[in-house]
Amino acid sequence: MASFPQFALTFLGLLFCVGDVAVLGFLLTWQERAASPAMRRQRLVRGVLPATALLLGLLLLAFTQIMLLWSPR
Repeated sequence: MASFPQFALTFLGLLFCVGDVAVLGFLLTWQERAASPAMRRQRLVRGVLPATALLLGLLLLAFTQIMLLWSPR
């Protein structure tokens, strides 16, 4: 039977995942709002790609932790 801490950690993990996706959306919007194509490319290479790699890694880690939390022992 599942306990309250298990549900609470799952809720926090899912909330983290939603926030992570929102930050990814903000990054893409920020990159597209640059004044020139050269500035958009610079933002993509220097900001969006490294941040996206980091955020997707954290998203994968969060999903893995949630699955491990609910796996039978």
